[in-house]
Amino acid sequence: MRPPKRDKKDYERVPVGEFVTGIIEEVQYAPEHVFKGFSGGPDVTAPGIRLKFKFDGCQYAHYSRYMKFNVGEKSNLYKKYLLKLVENAVPDMDVDLDILNGMKVKTLWADNGDFQNLENIFPVGEKVKADAVVPTTEEPPIVDDGSEATSF
Repeated sequence: MRPPKRDKKDYERVPVGEFVTGIIEEVQYAPEHVFKGFSGGPDVTAPGIRLKFKFDGCQYAHYSRYMKFNVGEKSNLYKKYLLKLVENAVPDMDVDLDILNGMKVKTLWADNGDFQNLENIFPVGEKVKADAVVPTTEEPPIVDDGSEATSF
């Protein structure tokens, strides 16, 4: 007996070989992400991180691949993202990556079989400062100073 055929999903693709502009909508964290082992080695569970993008002209969100939550000099997170987006980035720096939320970027993508991979990323405008205030989307609390009378 053979297993039933699975439906092939069609994903929205971004243009390849040209700049795609948009924003980093969210930095997503996974405290226990499973990374596949290299060269048949055992899988590794470690904290992971990925970026969620909202691109101009795209209906759906697009994501970077999961990376180990590490900012050492050889890590992809540091080499591909922090060096390009954070001002005066140095290996093993103390930085809250939520400062990237809402940042305007332009990206280059490449095809990789059925998938697409982010090849390069650049800020639109200035790089963000490592000590910048983390942007919030929360509304400020409403303070009742008692100046308006309420009738019952």
